[in-house]
Amino acid sequence: MRVCTGCFERFQRDLKTIPDLYRECENMLATTPRDGQRVSGTRSFGIKLNAVAVEARDTLRARLRAWCDLVNAEHGCVPAGQSMEVLAEFLHQHARWLCHHPAAGDAISEMAETATMARRVVSPERVRCFRVGACIEHECGGSLIAVIQADGRLPSEVRCDNDPGHAWSAYEWRELDRRVSHQHQHQAGLPWLTAKDVAELCRISMSNVYRLASENSWRRRTNGRRVYYAKADVLASVG
Repeated sequence: MRVCTGCFERFQRDLKTIPDLYRECENMLATTPRDGQRVSGTRSFGIKLNAVAVEARDTLRARLRAWCDLVNAEHGCVPAGQSMEVLAEFLHQHARWLCHHPAAGDAISEMAETATMARRVVSPERVRCFRVGACIEHECGGSLIAVIQADGRLPSEVRCDNDPGHAWSAYEWRELDRRVSHQHQHQAGLPWLTAKDVAELCRISMSNVYRLASENSWRRRTNGRRVYYAKADVLASVG
C-alpha cells in the first residue's frame, strides 16, 4: 500500500463512524420554533435550520459519493444503494484498493477531515488556539492555527483561519512539514500542481482530479506520498 498501517486503520475507522455522524447531524438540523426565521407572508415563525449541521451532512454525503464514483470508474464496482450506510460500507470494503491508488493519501486525509468536521458539529468542545504561521496553500493568504482540545496536551489539528478545508490532523504533520519544505517550488512558479491545487483551481472534488488525470494521461511525478501533475496538462484538459 501507499500508506502506513496506522493510516489505513484510521481510514477504516473513519468510514465506520461516518454513518453515525451523518445521523447525528440530521438530528440537529432543526432548532426550536422560537429561534426560527419569519415565514414570508405570515406573522408566525417557522423552523430555522441549523446551517452548520446542514453543511456537515451535505459534505459527508458528497465526499462519500465522490470516492465511490472513483472506485466505480476505475475498479468497476458499484455500491448496492445510495444510503450513507451502504456508501460507507462500500468504501470500507474497497479501502485496501484505494490505499494502493495514487489518491490514497488524499482519500485518507479527506475522510479524516470530514469525520473531524462532523464530530465538532455534533460534540462541540472548548478549545484553545494559537497562530503558528502563514497557510501553505497556493494563494490562500490565511494563517495556520494550532487547535488544542480542552483535555489535550498537544495540538490536535492545524488548520487555516481563512479556509476550513486547509487542515492537517496530528498524523499528517510530517506531510505538512514536507509541504512547507517544498513550498518554494510553487512560489518559484514551477509547472507542477498537487491534486489539492487542481481541485481548488478547477473547483472539482479530489476524486474527480484522479479520474481526469487517468482519462487524460496527465504527466505526474511523486514526492513521498504526494503526487504532482503537470500544470500544462491540467490546463489543456480543463481550460
